[in-house]
Amino acid sequence: MTSFLSELRRRNIFRVAGAYAVVSWIMVQIAAITTTSFGAPDWVMKMIIITLVIGFPIAMILAWAFEMTPEGMRPTETKAANDSISSQTGRKLDWAILAGLLVVGGLMIFSQFFSSSTGPTFKTESLSADLTEAASIGDIGVSAASVKAEDPTTQSIAVLPFEDYSADKDQDYFAKGISEELLNVLSRISGLRVASRTSAFSFAGQNKSLAEISEALNVSHILEGSVRKAGETLRITAQLIDTSNDNHIWAATYDRPLTAKNIFDVQDEIAMAIVEELKGRLNFTPEGEAGRTVSLEAYEKYLKAREEANQRLPAPLLSSIQGFEEVISLDPKFSHAYSGLADSYMLAFAYGAFPKEDAQTEARKNIDRALVLSPNSAETLTSAAMYDHMFSENPESAAAIDYALKAVAANPNYSVAFHRLGQAYAKRGEYEKSLKAFEQARNLDPLSASILNNIARIQRLSGDWKAAKATTMDNIKWNPEQPAGHIALAVFYFDEGDFVKSFISAKNAQALNPDDPYPPIILKEIFLKAKLYEDALTLDNSPKMKALIAVETGNFKTAKDLFSELKDPKDRAYLAYMMKDLERAASAYENVINTLGYKTLQADTDNLVDFANISFVFAKLGLPKGMSYRERLKAYFGDKSADQFELLNPLWAGAVLKASGQNPKQALPWIDRMIALGQADNLLDGPAFDMLRKFPEFKERQSRMAENRAKLNEAIMTELADPNPNWVGNN
Repeated sequence: MTSFLSELRRRNIFRVAGAYAVVSWIMVQIAAITTTSFGAPDWVMKMIIITLVIGFPIAMILAWAFEMTPEGMRPTETKAANDSISSQTGRKLDWAILAGLLVVGGLMIFSQFFSSSTGPTFKTESLSADLTEAASIGDIGVSAASVKAEDPTTQSIAVLPFEDYSADKDQDYFAKGISEELLNVLSRISGLRVASRTSAFSFAGQNKSLAEISEALNVSHILEGSVRKAGETLRITAQLIDTSNDNHIWAATYDRPLTAKNIFDVQDEIAMAIVEELKGRLNFTPEGEAGRTVSLEAYEKYLKAREEANQRLPAPLLSSIQGFEEVISLDPKFSHAYSGLADSYMLAFAYGAFPKEDAQTEARKNIDRALVLSPNSAETLTSAAMYDHMFSENPESAAAIDYALKAVAANPNYSVAFHRLGQAYAKRGEYEKSLKAFEQARNLDPLSASILNNIARIQRLSGDWKAAKATTMDNIKWNPEQPAGHIALAVFYFDEGDFVKSFISAKNAQALNPDDPYPPIILKEIFLKAKLYEDALTLDNSPKMKALIAVETGNFKTAKDLFSELKDPKDRAYLAYMMKDLERAASAYENVINTLGYKTLQADTDNLVDFANISFVFAKLGLPKGMSYRERLKAYFGDKSADQFELLNPLWAGAVLKASGQNPKQALPWIDRMIALGQADNLLDGPAFDMLRKFPEFKERQSRMAENRAKLNEAIMTELADPNPNWVGNN
């Protein structure tokens, strides 16, 4: 053993190992600085370390086998012991190691000086009584390394909107923007679930305890703080709270000169401090996002425009469009401004503040530019998914799904990406996948009005009506000032036959946003059922509404004259059906089938009536293609009776299906159920019920349906007669 160690020393194995370790450490430090500066991906650093580790045994083998001489490398074993110059080589290695250690010392001093000179001037406190050790990242003092690591599945955080401590209290948008940007940085941390902006910010101005907030958002930690702008100086304070015991486990104050770079640096530093606090298997490296800007003015305008867009109301959306355009003029390479501008155009159209064609053109132009500047940004990809979902006329298009899946991969904490994925699946009728995507979005953003509204819609389409209504009630509970929940509730009441409650909910939504296009759609249908034709025409003076009123009043000639003016194939098909013009109805329904992809869709709540009418019309004309729709309806209803359904659409479709069968009287229980629920309609005038008209019991049901319409007319007129209605308070 002694001779072996002597041979290791003679061949300078220990010196080579030391030199290799010193040089490797220097290379790792240099690589860490350069890869961060150039924005290299994480795998580059990993490959450098792996290469150095693999190289160590190779270096040891070479040191054993060869010796450096003035004549070059020579095999060690061929030299006589007295001929070896290993002692000379050893002295050279000693000097090399000493020089390497000096370089190491220099790098350590430089690193400390660099982090101190560029780091924040702040105070940091370790506030948990259980912490016994101290750790550090740069010169940010953080609390103990003895914090117990949580299960990564429980690592979760919500960022509350930072408070504006500026002297004039005019920087609220800036404080919220900083919070949202910090939230975006945290969302890129592997192993950390981050509650989305919509849910976290909904508690602004509310007197809720941290325990209530954490329970509502299902998070274990909360980050709160403040922003103060004074001249050219920015102060950001932040504190991390463990919601299980209300302990403040970390806090820091950052004073910086007011520049965009400093703002982003603070965000990254706070994120790294949180990673250190939460421990576990969290992993975070600041990425230098492509979407960032170096212009402070552009960044401030961007935050303000985004805050306006988040309000989802016509006037702020139009203002956000102007704001994003100003941002782009200041920094044409700021990719997030382009995706934000595209979103604002699309939302402005959705909320009735911008024409469809113009919104479509502008959104496409800005999305294309954003895709060029940052093709892998979750925000950009989500905007592209939203565009295809909103404007694609091809029901089989998978572009929205592809974009949304890429956005999810880019940022699994981005709730909007899951939201758009759910919408894309729903458009293709893939409700199970849609609901899973929306539930993922809800997990990240549990209080979002839009997400809850979409979940309720898919639950309803999937036949889970009770769950859908419960979700809608939750939506209104958490978002009483958002029209979406009230609109959804109006639809539920309408489907149930409670048209007065539907009317009140629609008026609530209209009071919250008079420009929202959806409440008038519900209201005019209720006016039509209540025979308040003038009120219906006030909301909708289109050829469709005039034609429907003409059919209601028996003026078929006027209805036929208006038929050619109808653009929507579903409107044309229904009008021809009610006019008992089956040839024209069949042609129109053929168009509906091709446009909406009905050839492959299974029967659901929204298409049941169409399927029933298609089945009846094609069968009466002797067209065999109607059999497919009849079979799908039979599969939907199975052996269920009318009493097992609580919505009008299934009952109406069931009545048509039974009335057109071998025993038309089987439709009567389905008609009874509709009347009991409050149906007030002229649907019994449709051709599917012609074979029942000779029966007295059918005429009696027509009379009861007319009574429902008369009661509805009186109730709606009473609501309209109230001189001071408090619609939002009428839940």
